[in-house]
Amino acid sequence: MAAEILTTWATQVRGLRAMALESARQAAPLIEVALRATASAGTTPDGVAWPAKKDGGRPLVNAAKAITAAPLGGTVVVTLQGVEVIHHYGTSRAPKRTIIPERGGGVPKVVAAAALAGSQLAFAKLTRGGS
Repeated sequence: MAAEILTTWATQVRGLRAMALESARQAAPLIEVALRATASAGTTPDGVAWPAKKDGGRPLVNAAKAITAAPLGGTVVVTLQGVEVIHHYGTSRAPKRTIIPERGGGVPKVVAAAALAGSQLAFAKLTRGGS
C-alpha cells in the first residue's frame, strides 16, 4: 500500500516537468479573454481609459478582435494585428492607446490573474490526472 502511494506520488511529481508548457497552454486563452475585455471596455490592460476620439466618441470599438494569445513553449505570446497596431503605438496625428501589455511595463493585474489561473489548472491536471 505505501509503495503504491509512493509510486503514484513519484509519477505526479515527474509530471510537473511539463508545468511550464501546460501552464502556458492553459493560460493563453484566459489571457486573451482578459485582454479582450479591457480592450472592449476602452481601457489599457491596467484599466486606464483611452483618450476619446476628437468627436468625443469611443475609439477602437473593434480592438478586442485584433488580440490573440497563444502558447509558445513555456510562455504566452500576445499579438495585435491590423490597424489597431498603429493606434497602440500612437502617431503624430493619433494619441497612443495601449491595447496589449508593453515590454518593460510590468504585468497588468488582469494578465497576472489569468496566468495564475492557467497555472492552477495545469498543476491540477498534472498532479491529479485531470484533462
